[in-house]
Amino acid sequence: MRWDPGPPPSFATLFEQAPLASYQALPAKFRLEWGPIYYRGRLDGSARLLIVGQDPSADENLVRRAMVGTAGQRVQGLLRKLGLDHGYVIVNASLYSIYGQFDAEMAGFMDQAAVRAWRNRLLDQLAQPGLQAVVGFGKAAAKVLDDWPGAAAFKAAQRLFQAQHPTARAPAALLKSWNQTLAALAPLLTPDPGVTPDPSPYPLSGFREQDLARVPAADLPFGMPAWLGQGDMATRLIKGQAKLKTPAANAAILWTAQADQG
Repeated sequence: MRWDPGPPPSFATLFEQAPLASYQALPAKFRLEWGPIYYRGRLDGSARLLIVGQDPSADENLVRRAMVGTAGQRVQGLLRKLGLDHGYVIVNASLYSIYGQFDAEMAGFMDQAAVRAWRNRLLDQLAQPGLQAVVGFGKAAAKVLDDWPGAAAFKAAQRLFQAQHPTARAPAALLKSWNQTLAALAPLLTPDPGVTPDPSPYPLSGFREQDLARVPAADLPFGMPAWLGQGDMATRLIKGQAKLKTPAANAAILWTAQADQG
């Protein structure tokens, strides 16, 4: 199967029940125009690793899947080192892109009963019998996993990991965190067929080109062009910015969202 077929009925129903009104009540906190982003990866029960990230950005808005930009390609490289090329599922702490960083106001939003209850239902439904471990990236993911009752079993089995966000600004601390997670997590996961794990540590100087991996077509909706899932392809305009930066490629689209229709 080359493309992601979309969510099965049980997940489609759950996604349709998402508390979007809670997000839409805070237009100063979320970029609502681009709509919610629900997942990337396997929803058929075959995932052996569950990843929780923070929120979608420009690339994710274009592709309609979680973690496909720089952060996602760094995570994809980590998945490759763990021996996984498809046996994973990725969701974010927030369905919509956040203005700014995760802060006390955002933590308070995530404590709303409707938001927390739906998020925990999603994680419960993802925690199917074959799931072997859970990883959260960044503070928002840590909040989500701390609030999820289902995390207790993974924590007790030492199969719950918290790592720094893949775009954290201090490379040495970030990669030290990833090396610790990689060393502890790799022995717990069953590799995908034909994929050889490579638990060798990252150099603390920063990510190299070979440390990133492109997002596979099987994670993307039908018909996506071949260049999606590698590099930074989408740029969000800053308010007042006159024009797009000159694209490195030979074509570009300026995509303007209509307010209040996300």
